[in-house]
Amino acid sequence: MDRNLPETSQAFWANVPSADGQPGVSLDWPEDCQGAMDDAVQRVERWFCEHHKSSLWIALFIGRDKQEGGCQRIAYETAFLWRLQQRLMASTAGVAPEA
Repeated sequence: MDRNLPETSQAFWANVPSADGQPGVSLDWPEDCQGAMDDAVQRVERWFCEHHKSSLWIALFIGRDKQEGGCQRIAYETAFLWRLQQRLMASTAGVAPEA
């Protein structure tokens, strides 16, 4: 899903970078959604690094509730699930997670 961004202002693009050999995603969303997406990616990565895993749904909802508004919450959920999907797809393909 990585794609060439159109020649419009980058201020309206938010993205989840590619990881573990899996494509990223870029969405035409307000720039204030990028922070929520970054938070989600970091939370998923922390979850994968935990020795004693907490409930994944709790990680999703705690981070989601910390977002300011509806748009940021949707951005958070999208990025959280996208990064989770990247890691799961990589593991089924036998690709080691990137450090």
